[in-house]
Amino acid sequence: MTTRDRQREETKKRIYDCAFQLFEKKGFDNVKVQDIAKAAGISIGGLYHHYRSKADIIDFGYFTFDEQLEEQYQTQKFKSPREGIEALIRFQMQTCVDTGVEIISITFRNQINAENHYRYSEDRYLTKQLIANLKKAGLDEAKQKQVAEALLRTARGYVYDWCCRKGSFDLVGATLEQVDIILAYYQI
Repeated sequence: MTTRDRQREETKKRIYDCAFQLFEKKGFDNVKVQDIAKAAGISIGGLYHHYRSKADIIDFGYFTFDEQLEEQYQTQKFKSPREGIEALIRFQMQTCVDTGVEIISITFRNQINAENHYRYSEDRYLTKQLIANLKKAGLDEAKQKQVAEALLRTARGYVYDWCCRKGSFDLVGATLEQVDIILAYYQI
């Protein structure tokens, strides 16, 4: 990575961090692109060089999540595919809890209108690892995709409910209970 590439990534990350601080403080709808640019110490044109919109800034979070997940996941050894799957879902849910209900609610609201379909892509690290674990568990290709999608839909559903209920229940524990039911059904 060149110095210029590194600077570009640092600027993009700074914009992202500043935007989310402002979203949390003022609310997504009350933050203007100008506010984000000012907080990040760049011009509005500089912000648009990195992101097309405020929604695009939110979408960047999916890429950073996948990078963090990959970094953590690769350092661990699992005794079984089930353990690997549970670790993936636990990381996803704990990241939501750590991020906070307000920011996750903004992220969910953005998903409805977003043009970026990366979050549902089979190319995401989370999805690839779920499928890899399901393959290790002996499921055929069609079942791998079916179960991975069921797990992801379940996780999204629990996160949505957690947001609607203002974080009033144990997101990690509740989601993992349901994941265990799904895995048991498929004998994983």
